[in-house]
Amino acid sequence: MKKNNLISNYWDLIDYNVHHIQHSELKASLILTAYGLVFGLAYDVSGNLPIPENYKYLLYVMITVFIGFTLTSIFFAFKTYIPRINQKLKKSVFFFHDINFFYKDADVYSKELISVMENEKKLKELLAEQAFINGVIASDKYMNVTKAIKFMIFSFSSLVLILLLELLLM
Repeated sequence: MKKNNLISNYWDLIDYNVHHIQHSELKASLILTAYGLVFGLAYDVSGNLPIPENYKYLLYVMITVFIGFTLTSIFFAFKTYIPRINQKLKKSVFFFHDINFFYKDADVYSKELISVMENEKKLKELLAEQAFINGVIASDKYMNVTKAIKFMIFSFSSLVLILLLELLLM
């Protein structure tokens, strides 16, 4: 962060949090893409694999475990895209939701923005609040994508076990 301009430090912090938000969403997208590939491959080869009758129920249980881990991972990957803001904060000229719902007119918004930009104390307060909001969103997204990755590892591990069982039983 820059020491010569205090206001730019606030913007740097906001940018830092936005960077983490974007990375969490990118990871969630990669997880969903990987599952798309796995489901495509599974669909292509599922009809060609013979299942011995005496191991059929074991394989069904393992497939159920795989599907459970997969759905949990996908749930957390999708949850990464949905930020939840539970804090009751004052309206801000920097928060997109407030701009959309509190400032219906561009003139009103422009006047409020100019007023905030000219009042250093109010500007710092609103920037600090925005940094807080972005930090909470980044943290929630990071936790969700971390859970999605964890369950993806469990899911793929169970898939490997299923494939090994299939190979051993053939």
